[in-house]
Amino acid sequence: MSQVLNTMIWRIRRMMTPAILRDELENALGSSVRSIWGDRIPDEFRAVVSGSKNLEFGDISCQAAMRLAGILKDNPHSIAGRITEALTDSVEWISSISIDGPGFINFRFSDDYLASTAFNLAACGLQSFLPDKGAGREVLIEFVSSNPTGPLTVGHCRQAVLGETISSLLCASGWKVSREYYFNDTGRQMNLLGESLCARYLSAPGCDAVIPEDGYHGSYIIEWASDLRAEHGAGLTWKSDRDTFIRFAEDKAMKMIMSDLSLLGIEFDRFFAESELIPDAVTDAIEKLSRITVDGKSLVYKDEAGKLWLRFTALGRPKDRVIIRDNGTYTYRMPDIAYHLDKFSRNYDLMVDIFGADHLDTSRDVTAALESLLGRERVSDRLKVIIHQFVTLVKDGRKIKMSTRSGEFVTLRELISDVGSSDVTKYLFLTRRAEAHMDFDLDLARMQSSENPVFYVQYAHARIAGILRAAGEAGINSPPEFSGDISSLLSGEYERELMRLLESVPVQVAAAADEMEPHRLTEILADLATGFHRFYQHVLVVDSDNRDVSEARLVLCRACRRCISDLLGILGVDAPDTM
Repeated sequence: MSQVLNTMIWRIRRMMTPAILRDELENALGSSVRSIWGDRIPDEFRAVVSGSKNLEFGDISCQAAMRLAGILKDNPHSIAGRITEALTDSVEWISSISIDGPGFINFRFSDDYLASTAFNLAACGLQSFLPDKGAGREVLIEFVSSNPTGPLTVGHCRQAVLGETISSLLCASGWKVSREYYFNDTGRQMNLLGESLCARYLSAPGCDAVIPEDGYHGSYIIEWASDLRAEHGAGLTWKSDRDTFIRFAEDKAMKMIMSDLSLLGIEFDRFFAESELIPDAVTDAIEKLSRITVDGKSLVYKDEAGKLWLRFTALGRPKDRVIIRDNGTYTYRMPDIAYHLDKFSRNYDLMVDIFGADHLDTSRDVTAALESLLGRERVSDRLKVIIHQFVTLVKDGRKIKMSTRSGEFVTLRELISDVGSSDVTKYLFLTRRAEAHMDFDLDLARMQSSENPVFYVQYAHARIAGILRAAGEAGINSPPEFSGDISSLLSGEYERELMRLLESVPVQVAAAADEMEPHRLTEILADLATGFHRFYQHVLVVDSDNRDVSEARLVLCRACRRCISDLLGILGVDAPDTM
């Protein structure tokens, strides 16, 4: 057999990924359990392995014995013993199996497996280790979806970062992702925006304008009014040119929004206007809802004042809602329902909505209506809604008050300018889970020290890059091919600790993608940075007197650097080689 073929077979055999190993181990555990106890095991039972918190007890563990104790009416330690006996000759890449505590089955990875995983991470990158969960299926992700009434604010910034990072995570997991921005270009808010622009347009420059109640007071309206005069002269009136004011403001706002998004590197595949749904799609949705009856009554009814209502209470929601006002205009729930029906008609395998906490009730109402029209199972299988909490800016230890309509708010653009970096802005927004309220600390964001989470991680990447440069200058490089010798050279405590951390990264990233929880990536990055700093503090990496060990340790450096770089790439954050 040729050397080239031998090398290919070696590489393929060694490309056991953490996900595959866990799947095979769980299957082996499940098979062992059923071979011993047969029909006594429920059909839904699944043996699950997870990371061990205490390294003394192994690298991964299984609690199956304790879960089975009640079913089998036996001691979990005894159950664990019988399971491990059946596993002895069937588990590759595991160097030892032990039973600890009340019945934990603990597994220790072989040195060869850990070293080969680190080598392949360095050579192939994180992407090749992630399970292809999407398998080319299509997902539509709607996020930001701010109405075109002004610049994007800090709250929109959090949603934009969440949506873009979830999109990137799903792309990395094999999904074909489409990004969509839905906006309201009709209705009351657009009227108020147009009236606010008209008030500024008609007032003399430098004089106060009479802004309508609930109108928009931002300074950007003054700039738009000046541009409108320059383009159309001073002869426009609200009565005759209402549509001109509204469309001019909408165009200005959308250009401002797209410019703001570009600061974060975000591009949408489609901007979907509400006007595309009115009147036909909305009317059709109302007709379909009116044909549904609950307890002998239609879901749609009209009151004495001429308002049209949807009986959300019949769908399990707290109260009924007006869907058409007495003046014939739609409330926002009805176009939202029609929009989601349109999305379902496009046959995506999955649809993801990302909303702020102020949209929670609306989202639940829309979902209830969709379930009545399309069936609960179809909606629950295809639609996932992610709700994020609000953002508070903190400066000098004090919270900054914000209000969009009054003009007292911090824009996305101002935030990035104040922080000095879109990288820092994006990263910090991802240090908290979406459902948790966030205090964005401006003082922390400006710090150029390890207290700043993104600085800490980027510094680790730059430090590794510096080590690799120094090694290259000393004529020391990591080996081009994997061999068993590398495993034996990386058997020390700190090498194994770092390899174990690296091995867990693809598993954690896959879990973050499955749950659509991008904050997990910043946690992984922090662990990698801390793990590498600890490793580097305790071992000498570049040692001209011990070249073989140095070359092996460089494998870990390259693997750590590659994981940090790939993860920062998913976040849309730079991975600098120097700092």
